[in-house]
Amino acid sequence: MDLLKTFVLALFASTAPAAGWTLVDCPPEVVKTWAPQETALRAARPGDPLYLPRPFPKAREEVVQDYVHEFQRLLKDTPPASLPKGAAAVLEGMRRGTLRYDVLRIVNWSPTRCVKERRLDAYHLLRVVDGRSGLEITRSVLDESGRLTVISTTMEDERTDSPARQEVRLRPPDVALRDGKARFRIRGESPQYVTTFGTLRCTTFAPCLAFRGAGHVYLISYDGDLFEIDQKGRRLEMGKDIGSPELNDPILKSLGPEGRVVSLGGKVFTPARRVGQGQQGLQGQQGHGRSSLGPLVPGVPGVPAVPGVPL
Repeated sequence: MDLLKTFVLALFASTAPAAGWTLVDCPPEVVKTWAPQETALRAARPGDPLYLPRPFPKAREEVVQDYVHEFQRLLKDTPPASLPKGAAAVLEGMRRGTLRYDVLRIVNWSPTRCVKERRLDAYHLLRVVDGRSGLEITRSVLDESGRLTVISTTMEDERTDSPARQEVRLRPPDVALRDGKARFRIRGESPQYVTTFGTLRCTTFAPCLAFRGAGHVYLISYDGDLFEIDQKGRRLEMGKDIGSPELNDPILKSLGPEGRVVSLGGKVFTPARRVGQGQQGLQGQQGHGRSSLGPLVPGVPGVPAVPGVPL
């Protein structure tokens, strides 16, 4: 009996996703507002507007089940000419059963992680791949509850890449970390993909790889640059320290050309510093300079409802 129990626990540990880590906690008064939404989603039945096959999915199969349900539900009455780019091929692939889904958990470090009445600790990124050619059709994003937030986004500048090059995009975090450590010759542990806001953009569909090492937190951008965050470094509050041109400009000037400002969740931001420039990004090819240095936060609150949509 003990042996069976040990086997079951080991199997669960090998299949369950690791819990994400963050550098700041959401206020308790916000956290307590999440329970009613979760209860309502779990109680919903087929036919209810809130119904999801697997609310708050954990395993890959649960994420895919919610994705197929949501994708078909949202697009079933859309005329073909009005479908988002890539959506028609996804619907056809679903019908034929020819799709492959690569699923990654994206920990939410954006300001939306600490909103009231909606738990948004993480997102699920799906790379939808043609199972016959191995080519990526599109990327879609579910929020932590299983609701579809980014229906379809095609990475146009990557669509002509070879199947071999596409195959190495956004690999599992431990594989991406191993490559990053070899490239930058640093130590690291606890890798995870994250989405952030600020002058270093890590979107839900083109996330950054975060990991810990030697008292610091590191981010490898989608374009392959390495950024360092001091875990005990300065914290900036949106609306108080940043959030308008008058507040942003002196901070950005003091950070210099290698400095960035990165969100950690809720109203909290922190400086980051570029300490390495990679020749190969998380997309498995030369960097495209996709990390925008646009407005830090376009006003207050001024943050899009869904991370992954450029500011």
